[in-house]
Amino acid sequence: MRRGRWLVLLVIPVVLATGWILRRAQVPARPQVLSAPQRTLRPDVPTGRPAPGFVRETLDGRELSLSELLGKPVVINFWASWCVPCRAEAPTLAEAARRFPGRVHFLGVNVLDDIQDARRFAEQYGLPFPSVVDDDGSLLRAYRVVGLPTTVFVTPSGVIRDVHAGPFVGPEGARRLEAYLLRLPKEP
Repeated sequence: MRRGRWLVLLVIPVVLATGWILRRAQVPARPQVLSAPQRTLRPDVPTGRPAPGFVRETLDGRELSLSELLGKPVVINFWASWCVPCRAEAPTLAEAARRFPGRVHFLGVNVLDDIQDARRFAEQYGLPFPSVVDDDGSLLRAYRVVGLPTTVFVTPSGVIRDVHAGPFVGPEGARRLEAYLLRLPKEP
């Protein structure tokens, strides 16, 4: 009987340890952090191809087309008021737009959002650039965006140069955003 107790006391820790090891093997490893250019060129986003054109209503009710912005680089940021990382990123984008006036067009694409919430978001964060409304997700699909926020960098001639998935946050995010902006060609 005593021998059976000792056996049980030995078997239980072995079973628990084995279970723990097997569970850890199923947890995926943390993704490797890559440098910005490698990390952001995703195969599902059509870099090197013309940016899909559009004409959409802005949050303030006027119509805006991508073609009227071409001639200068365009930064298209896909966001929503309900997106927590978008809230973290908004101050960085607003500051970059203020630092590059006249040299780069910034354009927001508000995705699948309540229009009043989107307007409050733009006002709260002082976004100095227009945002078009993508209430049906068709621009999201046209640009093959799979998560928010996503920022698309378009050359003056309308070609998608780079894509960054995820927010630009804090000083490091501001430096990465500026690096993208400086890589955009100045002429069509």
